[in-house]
Amino acid sequence: MASGQFFLLDPDNGAYVAGTSRRLPAGGHGCILLFMSIFVLAGLFIAGDLARKWVRFAVLSTSYAETQGQVVYRRIESDEGATYYVTYRYLAGDRAYSLEDAVAKVTYHSVEEGQSLTVRYARHDPAMATIEPGRAGGLLILTGFCLAWNGLVFPISWLLAREVHKRRRLGRRGQRIEGEIVDCTSHRDGDGDLVLDVRYRFRSPDTWLWIEGKGSQLRKDLEDRPLPPSGTAVHVLYLDDKTHLVL
Repeated sequence: MASGQFFLLDPDNGAYVAGTSRRLPAGGHGCILLFMSIFVLAGLFIAGDLARKWVRFAVLSTSYAETQGQVVYRRIESDEGATYYVTYRYLAGDRAYSLEDAVAKVTYHSVEEGQSLTVRYARHDPAMATIEPGRAGGLLILTGFCLAWNGLVFPISWLLAREVHKRRRLGRRGQRIEGEIVDCTSHRDGDGDLVLDVRYRFRSPDTWLWIEGKGSQLRKDLEDRPLPPSGTAVHVLYLDDKTHLVL
């Protein structure tokens, strides 16, 4: 828990403080960032697919031709909510095309296999077609979901990446100085584990002013044990008055 008379907020920093390791631990942020990268990639995939769908919608709303087609097959895919599909065939120029579209429930039930229907296709690419021109409801819902997903995932990932970058800079170029605890409290996380919240201060090596900072760390080992009192010495890794970390 401590190095000499110094309190370590994160015991994993012990080897770095003792000089037996030159690498400052990522403090868990690296693993979380790696995990979050899965959600970032998923968000990018959703955004890319959504952009293609909007381009398709725009093209089929502005630069299109129409022809008669025929329903070939219908199917329902159910996985916590039914999705309706219609396969149809049509001629554009001298070539026959066959496409399957996810359609609205009302459209699905309004057509039968073998029935003729109007198909709208893109003039520059006849393989791009639809039997539901002007239907943007599904795209609007998907757009809202995409904005909500990326609006949550990207800021969290950016904050984690900034913290990882900060720790790397401090580990490479920071100097270790002495600070002290101003206040130490605790709270329980979502799993009921003890989390320490420390407010600390130190004298700036550059301006000699008092600088304050905050740090939090999961500390299951301090269950039912007294928290470090105000004035307890701590190690602070310092780069400048705005970039510092309690170890």
